[in-house]
Amino acid sequence: MIFLTIAVVLLSLSTPTSIALDNVAIGVGLLGLILSYKRLRLSDIDYRVLGVSGVGFVSSILSYRPIHSLNNAHYLWHFLPYFISSRVDRKKIRLVLILLGIAAIVSAFAVIFQAFTGIKINHAHLSDFMNIHFFKKPHYYVDIGLFSNSLTTAGILAPISLLFISVSVFEKDVKLRFYYLLVSFLLFVALLLTLKRTYWLGFLVALLLSPFIYFRSKSFRAIVLTILTVSVLSYFFIKPVHNSFQAVIHYSKSESAINRIALWQAGIDLYKDYNIKNKLIGCGSGNLFHYVKPYMIKRVRMAFPHKKDIMPYVYSSVHNEYLQILLKWGVVGLVVWLYLWGYVLYRNVVFIRKTDSDFYRGVAIGLTMGFIAFLVGGFFEHNVGDAEVIISVMFLLGLDKNILDSLGEAG
Repeated sequence: MIFLTIAVVLLSLSTPTSIALDNVAIGVGLLGLILSYKRLRLSDIDYRVLGVSGVGFVSSILSYRPIHSLNNAHYLWHFLPYFISSRVDRKKIRLVLILLGIAAIVSAFAVIFQAFTGIKINHAHLSDFMNIHFFKKPHYYVDIGLFSNSLTTAGILAPISLLFISVSVFEKDVKLRFYYLLVSFLLFVALLLTLKRTYWLGFLVALLLSPFIYFRSKSFRAIVLTILTVSVLSYFFIKPVHNSFQAVIHYSKSESAINRIALWQAGIDLYKDYNIKNKLIGCGSGNLFHYVKPYMIKRVRMAFPHKKDIMPYVYSSVHNEYLQILLKWGVVGLVVWLYLWGYVLYRNVVFIRKTDSDFYRGVAIGLTMGFIAFLVGGFFEHNVGDAEVIISVMFLLGLDKNILDSLGEAG
């Protein structure tokens, strides 16, 4: 148990901040799982997670380059945080939230600080702070925050922010409630400053669906309505936010949107040309770019006929997780992936309505909204292939499974 606890503590601190420490935590957690093998007895969500891994494994084995494909099967390692956090002592979950909040504050501060100073704190030198200059308006950076890509930063901050928004409502300890509210506020501001429409949309969809999850708490309703109001006001009064949403509305004038649509079309073209085997189980992990590259080049050329160099617009993914899974793992993989999340959301809604614990209810509501934000984000990016994001989501899914099991034990 001690190794599982250490691993979960490390994951709590590292998922919002550092992929290197994530891998150390997973290694420690794997040792803990082996030593406490009796806790590995499988049930409900476990089988669904293993089902996704199993389809990916079979797809890789039957691909035209099985060794290469298995070497790129990172999902087998990245799904381990689920089994680690789902097996840790449930009494540690409150500690997990406190530690996760500390790491989230650091991550949010890194975004806010960089937006107003241009300094990326994890790559900064002393001279940068000696000559610090604050901007009057926030600036956008591709690598904003502690990660190398703003999409990664937003993909991690969005689910965690929704978790803390929810637990701040249901926490009875006044000091902890204030702490959770502070974390929520900083994460929300940081999420805005990433200027990533993908996760803004996921965040807003999660809030709009919250009445179908749980809406009996007056405090919960007030916070949700406040955030929605602030989001609307941000559109009208914060120019970068306004411009980002305008790019969505007038997508035909956005180079980024045109490129993304071209990538989607390339993926659809490829799937139509797949043989029966690939349509069923895909081409295997790590092989997709080999198949899709000529289709992407063709579609991108059609989208940008006046561009001499189109290679900067050609990516290794099609920037749509569902299409990406369909191409990598086939229709079988896509069905298994959708079944996993459909089952998780169903279990959570049932749990939220039946549990007698306000604390667990708050965690479950926040995680449910966080998963919705993640799933909506998947329509516009390859977030399962983003190691930091999928490790964070699997860690949160494990916590979710952990509290869901409390209902069965209580019964």
